[in-house]
Amino acid sequence: MHGLRMRRAGLACASAALLGLGTGCSDNAGLSHDLIAAPADNVTELTVDSGLPNLAYYNGIFATVTVCVPDTSDCQSVDHVLVDTGSAGLRLLGAALTISLPSVTDDTGVALVECTQFVSSFIWGSLRSADLRIAGEQVNHLTVQVIDGPVDATTPAEGPPYPVPSDCTGYDASNADGLRANGIIGISNFLQDCGQHCSESPGLSSSNPGLYYACSSARTGDCQVAAVPLAKQLANPVALFSQDNNGTIIELPAVPPDGAASIAGALVFGIGTRDNNALDQETVIQLDSRGTFQTQYPTNGRPAFSFVDSGSNGIFFLSSYMSNIPTCSGLLHDFYCPTSTLNLTAKNQDTKGLVSVNVNFSIANAINLLGARTNFVFDDLGGPSSAPSSGGLGASVAYFDWGLPFFFGRNVFTAIEGQTTPAGTGPFVAF
Repeated sequence: MHGLRMRRAGLACASAALLGLGTGCSDNAGLSHDLIAAPADNVTELTVDSGLPNLAYYNGIFATVTVCVPDTSDCQSVDHVLVDTGSAGLRLLGAALTISLPSVTDDTGVALVECTQFVSSFIWGSLRSADLRIAGEQVNHLTVQVIDGPVDATTPAEGPPYPVPSDCTGYDASNADGLRANGIIGISNFLQDCGQHCSESPGLSSSNPGLYYACSSARTGDCQVAAVPLAKQLANPVALFSQDNNGTIIELPAVPPDGAASIAGALVFGIGTRDNNALDQETVIQLDSRGTFQTQYPTNGRPAFSFVDSGSNGIFFLSSYMSNIPTCSGLLHDFYCPTSTLNLTAKNQDTKGLVSVNVNFSIANAINLLGARTNFVFDDLGGPSSAPSSGGLGASVAYFDWGLPFFFGRNVFTAIEGQTTPAGTGPFVAF
């Protein structure tokens, strides 16, 4: 999830591009009408609904995961875990867990903790080890983040076990009210949530961004930025499956014009590994090292960097000044509120200009959409963008965050970096 926003069908142009022939494809063929995958051992059910009781999550996409104490049958299923193509790794609320997972420590036995930064918020929690099961797939000894959870069974569960460092900034979403889910399963294009940079020793000349900490005690100041090897970082669990490990497909039906109370879909593991996850007529857009591509709005406008992010609950793009769309007043000021629904078109293209495709989308008045509190699923919710506070995506610039409304009515493929698929090596997105 590039941003915790709870303010929180393409043409077949990819083949020529992958052969180095280039393409000027730019017409939008509309939304894909692929069926939702049938039950299988590489398919798990997705729901888009209001989230946890009494917390009203709009456009939240959820799955159920099973975690176990490593190498035991002491397991627990956790529902309403947010499915996020904008982050990597499994993060669970400590308050949602009834089992005690062992801590992950550095080489000296000091507990490791992470400050996970999103656009305007963060979550803070210790690293643990768990066996993960989802559909028929499994990962053993996976490093997970337990948000606000105890370090061990003797530590009280209420409140974080370590004080949050001063350089862990933004709105603290390290609880159910802030997260509005029981956790996040990050299935992005990347193998780890940080990667090589976080394995470097911190210092003035280091590229370590300071996400991981070694906490020697619960006293203020005893959590220091740490170098954490790749094997102990939070990892994209899909890449660690024994099969179907090169990416995912999120499959969701179209949403009625007035929205829906809830919808059901499927998360399919693997790309081109079985009959139920083949690429067909989808457009393949290769991503750069940051996981981004380019979007032009209007279609002849100035390109902005963009990404596809199921963990964002709207399409967030440009500024109100640049888009000429008014924002809402009051608590919904982070969303757009046009006087009537706008039907818009943007052009998505890879950073090399080899593949491009127009995408139609709509933006409605968020106050009208969310005011009734009867429907929680909308394909026309959006707002202005702001620069991410972490992740190296750049300074204060306008960008496109293709959030969950982009996923409705189409199958969206997320290929993992370095993993091979019939459409080439990841990272790429396809739709």
